[in-house]
Amino acid sequence: MGFTAAMDAIVKFILGWLPLWFGVFFLGPLVAEILTRTPLQQFLPSETNNLLIGLSLYQLCMVAGGLYGLTAKLTGRWI
Repeated sequence: MGFTAAMDAIVKFILGWLPLWFGVFFLGPLVAEILTRTPLQQFLPSETNNLLIGLSLYQLCMVAGGLYGLTAKLTGRWI
């Protein structure tokens, strides 16, 4: 297996899991920012550093985005 084949396999693996990366590193922080910078903030607790099992709002949104991305990866669709 040459260098090109190895690089091809690595790139295919990374791009194959792109919905997961998109959910974790784009959708999660985007949802967290929307929640904190819009009037939706009134529905959040005043202290967002310890929302659920010690996770901050950003971490919780990144986990939710990751689960959504994983669902998109496994089902083959976002909706």
